[in-house]
Amino acid sequence: MKKLILTVAIASVFAACGSTGGAGSIKTDNDSLAYAIGVDLGRNIAPGIKQVDSTLNVDILVAAFRDAIDGKAQMDEEATTAFLRDYFMVRVPAKAKAASEEFLAEVEAKGGNIKKTESGLLYEVILEGDKSLTPKITDRVKAVYEGKLSNGDVFDSSKGEAIEFALNGVIAGWGEGLQLIGKGGKIKLWIPSDIAYGPQGRAPKIGPNAALEFEVELVDVIPTTEK
Repeated sequence: MKKLILTVAIASVFAACGSTGGAGSIKTDNDSLAYAIGVDLGRNIAPGIKQVDSTLNVDILVAAFRDAIDGKAQMDEEATTAFLRDYFMVRVPAKAKAASEEFLAEVEAKGGNIKKTESGLLYEVILEGDKSLTPKITDRVKAVYEGKLSNGDVFDSSKGEAIEFALNGVIAGWGEGLQLIGKGGKIKLWIPSDIAYGPQGRAPKIGPNAALEFEVELVDVIPTTEK
């Protein structure tokens, strides 16, 4: 948690202050040293910025950073840690859960060929494929796929290549969805977080309680040989 606090705070400060100083203010070796340290820290901890709300009040953040350096912080270490733990481990996941549910509700409301299973998985069969060669959860498959977040950002892709994997070795929503088509089939999946990566997410791209969207082509089914 202390590492998270440091990452978020320093990354945000340097991101916020980068435009107020600038190279024009560098006049001495000491200034260059300060700037170089800032650049080094910024590059190494930039991923932490994504954990901060974009509406963050930067003026308050910078003031707090200076207060901490001067020993005048209005929150002690215990209060700071408690708040950040609650914010990132309780409030952020809850907000993400609500947003994911809203996203899935909007998808379901489109109707048409979109269907829903008991688990909450939403799917649309684009091409059924050979239903005599439908995979079981214990089989291996080869698939071409692309995965998106609810905002449309692509977080994973096979880049047009067929990737082989065990169907019971992927998230539950995938395992369930691929059993709905046969070899050569294509399906679109909207996966609730509880059958995806859940409250823990999958850093750095998938946040807590994130609903996911996949388009998958089932290139081949490799049945498991039972001994």
